[in-house]
Amino acid sequence: MFPAGQVFSVEDSKQLDKLIDYLVDQRVRITTQRRFMLDLVVSLNRPFSAMELYQAMEQTFQGLSYGTVYRNLELYKNLRIIETFALDNELRYRLIDHVQPQLHFICMDCKQTIPMSFDPEQMLLPEPQRFQSLNYKIDVFGYCMDCRASSEEGLEQP
Repeated sequence: MFPAGQVFSVEDSKQLDKLIDYLVDQRVRITTQRRFMLDLVVSLNRPFSAMELYQAMEQTFQGLSYGTVYRNLELYKNLRIIETFALDNELRYRLIDHVQPQLHFICMDCKQTIPMSFDPEQMLLPEPQRFQSLNYKIDVFGYCMDCRASSEEGLEQP
């Protein structure tokens, strides 16, 4: 679930303004719900599900339908604002960093995401002839140190 009363940074505010400008350039109508949803998405630093977003928005927008949230997520995905991936057989979303590609270490227990910047040009990946790469997406799944430590503690106790 999303933290209640979350404080947004100035960085978040600048990024939100840029995304709103981008949506306007794409001739997308900016509604209160869309702005609120983008605000939530920008403030997160972990993957989220459509249901989590719906539950967070439902508190503010009574009568909001899940379909509205899902359609807006699809819009943001088609406009390359967010990207999707599967985690525990559930579709997850996250904001795309267009400035600096990142690889993500994702904890399969607590769902925490640890981004790490990297230069894709420095990676030695075989690339087929007559192929130009436009996008990189690298996710590494495992367990964060906290979840790993707590699972090891559980195994040690009789």
